[in-house]
Amino acid sequence: MALNLNDYIPVKNVLNLKIHKKDNNKFLFDFRYEGKRYRKTYCIKASSWTKLDYVKDAKRALEKYKEDIESGYNSNTHIKLNKLFDFYYETLDSSKEWTIKKKYIYETYIGYTSEKNDKGRIIDKKPTTLGNKQIEKIREMDIRKILTNMSKRNLSPRTRKSILEVLKPLFTFAVKNKYLKENPISDITIKIPSQKKIVTEATELFNKVYTGIISYYHNEPFYQALFLFGFTGRRKSEILNLKWENIDFIHDYYWIVDTKNGDKQKYPLPIYIKHPLLKMKDTKGLVFKSPITGGVISNIDRQMRQLKKYTEISNLSLHYMRNILVSMLAEQQTEAITLSGILGHKDVNTINKYLSVNHYKSGKIGLEKIDFILDTEIL
Repeated sequence: MALNLNDYIPVKNVLNLKIHKKDNNKFLFDFRYEGKRYRKTYCIKASSWTKLDYVKDAKRALEKYKEDIESGYNSNTHIKLNKLFDFYYETLDSSKEWTIKKKYIYETYIGYTSEKNDKGRIIDKKPTTLGNKQIEKIREMDIRKILTNMSKRNLSPRTRKSILEVLKPLFTFAVKNKYLKENPISDITIKIPSQKKIVTEATELFNKVYTGIISYYHNEPFYQALFLFGFTGRRKSEILNLKWENIDFIHDYYWIVDTKNGDKQKYPLPIYIKHPLLKMKDTKGLVFKSPITGGVISNIDRQMRQLKKYTEISNLSLHYMRNILVSMLAEQQTEAITLSGILGHKDVNTINKYLSVNHYKSGKIGLEKIDFILDTEIL
């Protein structure tokens, strides 16, 4: 219902505050700041108060509202979450894989996408109504409802956590730009069950997979190089987005430009990967481009299934190769900080997700050291 200014009259001795002619609990804030006029209705729900109580409460609310406006808060714009995401997305690097993924997650589970139907009309696809809600009205329970519904649909904890990984920085953006005073979901967390894959006899397994790649793809340098990159500690996305211009064959190193943590990282180029790369004919753009589209390969599932069958390692994947690599290097007494550097981590503690400890071998080494100390003391 449109606001009727004639329903309100000024409150005596209180500047910028008006009260409803018939309802003592309804007020109107009406003032100017830096040449712009601000109006906002305010309703008090208390039923046992006197008119004076109502006025005092409204006066306090008016002063708080004026302070917010003078501090730069934009609550008067009533911006919706979809529009806020558009503003936020414009500040991100659209060439980054994680930026593209953020947009996909938002449009799939939170906001909406606009599309044209067969008649050329714009239609909205709305996974939830949250995208069309004003951000100042979004509460923690709204996000929890989405997460609960996702759980009922048997979506994984990892998928549910991705919602928070998109929304938390989005609301932080809103707070920094004074659309909001606080992040409404800062206390929500999703606990992901341990997905660590245990690697036993890592050195032997490393040799088995390496030999399998070299042997099975001996006539296909494209896939031989692609899978061997898995043994350098690279993530799948880093491998598939690698460009020829970021490889230096003279000095034997390569750059990963689009990393998960946002750093540009330099790594040595192993000779066992350099050789198959030099056999590849196409040396422009993406190294491992799709033979059909010329863009990033959508998936390599078929080739991985063939390699699994050949090596007889049923749980083999590019990600699992990272586990195998660091566990093998740990067996060779490599320090944790070095292992973290190999995998491209900023936080050394992240290595625990990938590293499988050979407790028996560590126990033997420990006993040998204990025996050495005891023997020394006895002598």
